[in-house]
Amino acid sequence: MKKLAAVAALLFAALAPAAALADPKAPEDVLKGRIIITDQRIPMKWSSVGAYVSQLKSMNKTTLWYDKKTGKVKIEYAAFFSHPLNDVQVNLVIYDITNGARDHRGSWEQFMRRGDRVLFNSITMDKEDFEMNKKYRFVIEERGKNIASGEFILRGEGPHYSGKVEFTDEETKKRD
Repeated sequence: MKKLAAVAALLFAALAPAAALADPKAPEDVLKGRIIITDQRIPMKWSSVGAYVSQLKSMNKTTLWYDKKTGKVKIEYAAFFSHPLNDVQVNLVIYDITNGARDHRGSWEQFMRRGDRVLFNSITMDKEDFEMNKKYRFVIEERGKNIASGEFILRGEGPHYSGKVEFTDEETKKRD
């Protein structure tokens, strides 16, 4: 009987780490390496990891639209890292990947605490700096290594023309 209990205890101890991996303790365990990109406020509290991950995935946008009046879009993002940061600085890099190439469009430094695994932040993009109707990859790098990424398309409306042309009297006379 003691041998059976000892075997059961060993089997339970061997399977416990696998069970812990199957039931993640934090959203970063599920979303590691991803950046959730949205134009909505990202919630900071949740009732369960599964419900929160599901909510974030449903909020993730692949297409964002510039505001017609301001020509800007505010992007909220949540980046999840597979391992704790070994540094206090990460770099946020945006590439234009519309034609398949990685055309560097901008980068910023972000300071964090050593050991963090999540970054919640926002960025405002202007269509003068980032062209509309292009596909971008948003990457977070730690010491030059990609630790999280996400992709999105920035859309916007160009100028509207009526097709109607009006000439002044002087322009009409020049033609003759």
